[in-house]
Amino acid sequence: MPVRQAIHFLGQAATHFRQTGAIAPSSRRLARELALAVGDISPGSVVIELGPGSGIVTEALRGHHPHATVLAVENNPSFARRLSDRLPTVRVVEGCASALPEHLRRIGHERGQVAAVVSGLPLLSLPPDLVVRIFDSVRDVLLPGRRFVQFTYSARAFRRLSPAGFRPERHRRVWFNVPPAVVLPFTRLDGAA
Repeated sequence: MPVRQAIHFLGQAATHFRQTGAIAPSSRRLARELALAVGDISPGSVVIELGPGSGIVTEALRGHHPHATVLAVENNPSFARRLSDRLPTVRVVEGCASALPEHLRRIGHERGQVAAVVSGLPLLSLPPDLVVRIFDSVRDVLLPGRRFVQFTYSARAFRRLSPAGFRPERHRRVWFNVPPAVVLPFTRLDGAA
């Protein structure tokens, strides 16, 4: 990661720690594992990234899924601006992750095109009512069988947040990250589940 990006991230993390939820940008290894956890997707699909921050995971999603549209939803205006400038092939929306159906409509895509949602949001440090709205929003844009992939620094603490309507899959620990992280893939269940 270029020094300028790292300095910008650290500045935002210091002033907006609860929203950023990290002491350092994600490592390239973690970004790669998140992109791989999406699985195989069809050309023309949409991958939504929640909380792209400095864009390390965004780059990995573009690299592993070059024929998909990456929609990055970022609530921090500074991160959103920098990401738009740095990665012009990515659709960046400044806004809350709890409004995914609206963001999707605004850029002209439909629910059926969404192959996966990847989240770097610090859900353990966000207000519980916001976390519920974010999970509802993710459920609203994912069809059954599609993936929601979250990373966390504490798989044990995340168990209390396990999203309703999703089946947890095998998680993967990424030691080469500061701090070490866990990639948690979930599969969207059908409405009857």
